[in-house]
Amino acid sequence: MKQTIVKILQGLSIIFALFAGVFVAKNIDIEMLLRSKEEPVTLAETENGMIEDYIGYPAAADIPRIETAQAWEDAWQTSCFTIEPIGIIPTGIGERHPWISMYTSQFSRLGGSRKREDVTRIALDFFGEYAEYYLLQLPDQSYILAQMPVSTAAQIKAGKKITLPIGKKGAVHVRALANMEELCEQYHVYTKGVFYCINDQWNEAHSGWIQFICILIIFVVLFAVGIPLFIVIDKVFKVKD
Repeated sequence: MKQTIVKILQGLSIIFALFAGVFVAKNIDIEMLLRSKEEPVTLAETENGMIEDYIGYPAAADIPRIETAQAWEDAWQTSCFTIEPIGIIPTGIGERHPWISMYTSQFSRLGGSRKREDVTRIALDFFGEYAEYYLLQLPDQSYILAQMPVSTAAQIKAGKKITLPIGKKGAVHVRALANMEELCEQYHVYTKGVFYCINDQWNEAHSGWIQFICILIIFVVLFAVGIPLFIVIDKVFKVKD
């Protein structure tokens, strides 16, 4: 009986350590660490290329700021701008990142792995494959929809005054909007566009490397947490063979 209890506790400790590893991997912004030395991009630089080439980069002082709901409604999808928000509300709804494949493997069309959902609840996103929609509060107290790096949202939640990366006015996924409709109505959110400031090009180019680091972090935490728990269980519930 005692031996059975030990095995159950050891199994639970592995599950706990695994979840701890996933939690740590999700909350360490690897992108920010690898891109920390990037210089701010000026408005003149954005005029020399495609807008997608500058989305997600630090915004220089001359990048236009969106400060009111009216300014956001009037904004063009071909322009780039930034925001200095005063608050943020998570919606819990995320849309699959553009660089994440629709299928869990390249053999899925032949009857292999499952197809990924375009929209899901962030609580079910264990591997950071979805960009959460947030209600972003502008300086005029109004709210708009926004998608941004997790670490950026965390800074706003913590009350830090920051300038968001360069972003654009993107389309809102219909299924995502259906799941956020009640919340958007509550805060009178303009829903015909989302402020999108995630660097898709960089993430696509480095996705394999980021996944490797995430898996490495999970295994490190798994062993760092799991082994001490095994030792404690072994000492408390010592069973002789």
